[in-house]
Amino acid sequence: MKTKPNQVSYDVIVVGGGAAGMFAAGRAAENGANVILLEKNEKLGVKLAITGNGRCNITNSGDVEDFINSYGHNGKFLYRALTEFSNHDIISFLERYGVNVITEDSGKVFPKDGKSESVVKAFQKYIEENKVGIRYGARVEAILVKQVGDIKNVAGIKLENGEMISGKNVILATGGKSYPKTGSTGDGYEMAKSVGHTIVPINPALVPLETEENILNDLQGVALYDVEVTAKGSDGKTICSGKGDIMFTHFGISGPVILNMSGIIAEHLSKDEKVEVSLNLLSGKSRQEMDSALSHEFKVNKYKTLNNVLGRHMPKSFVPVILESAVIPGEIKGCQVSREQKDKILELLSDFRVKIKKTRPIVEAMVTKGGVSLKEIDPYTMESKIVKGLFFCGEVIDIDGITGGYNLQAAFSTAHLAAVATATSQ
Repeated sequence: MKTKPNQVSYDVIVVGGGAAGMFAAGRAAENGANVILLEKNEKLGVKLAITGNGRCNITNSGDVEDFINSYGHNGKFLYRALTEFSNHDIISFLERYGVNVITEDSGKVFPKDGKSESVVKAFQKYIEENKVGIRYGARVEAILVKQVGDIKNVAGIKLENGEMISGKNVILATGGKSYPKTGSTGDGYEMAKSVGHTIVPINPALVPLETEENILNDLQGVALYDVEVTAKGSDGKTICSGKGDIMFTHFGISGPVILNMSGIIAEHLSKDEKVEVSLNLLSGKSRQEMDSALSHEFKVNKYKTLNNVLGRHMPKSFVPVILESAVIPGEIKGCQVSREQKDKILELLSDFRVKIKKTRPIVEAMVTKGGVSLKEIDPYTMESKIVKGLFFCGEVIDIDGITGGYNLQAAFSTAHLAAVATATSQ
């Protein structure tokens, strides 16, 4: 790569001006590096500004083990990142820039003023304070690599307009493929792949599910609380499970517990596997307890219709769905319900099955599952094991967590490691 006369060669080039990119750029510069931040949008933090419905769920109050568990089987990869830069560290950082936080009972941490824009402004102030150079409308086409013997080294980047910018280190913070209108269009995957990295297949995560059953159309808008949910594969074995609130929609099912399970379900669907979701609607009761409760109801209200009696134990709009599935008329009286019919109702209440057709599209997903393989990244520095001087942080790597602030914390923690490693390599 030829360098033009008077062209500056940067210590660190950060590609992507989202949460991870802004923090990485500021931290590297704070540690003495000459940094340029390249953003293809005309402003920074576009996706960060809309997270949490504009409130920005910054992090979670849980301990390190809670965080590790929230990322599934890949969580252990983040142990060093989370211990080097924790939830307490990001809270302290934001408070330093005037963003006070509030912690909800669920453990979710938000800016006290409820405005994600306050968080974006804090990062902007940070990078300005540390004199980070910023290029807007800068679409990166490729990572430039030079080979010295058997070793590949970063040489800089090439922009879409043909311009080349030289640099000793490149931090790829391009995000995933969710919310593409914010600039997350999967560019980073192609860049990483072009220099030899493996990309774990991309799927939507934290996304609602579409179901096959037309019977659920009548449930649009119905919410169920504290439901045990289990996803089962073609062989009947459990894929994943959870407990929480669900919401029926015009296309299928959503709600926190469904969103948290969606990434794993998406992986199985992408392999053309059949997936069913089982809902346990017994609200903390055992099947035996519900059997006794229904027997009592049918005895005490023996002349009331089944529609009426079951409405005491679930949302009324759900009753006809259960009865239609059980092929039992809702007009029969409590005293007319047979043992066989009651068993069928109990079976449906404890194991109400819906067939999953597909997830909602990735453009509606909160995060992306998959990305640059963790096997090819040093967990202590976030440096590539394939190209010296290439670092990754944020959603571009194969890490995704459940809802609750875990994904943004992963972005901040990995950005910190990458930034410190690039700055200390000078």
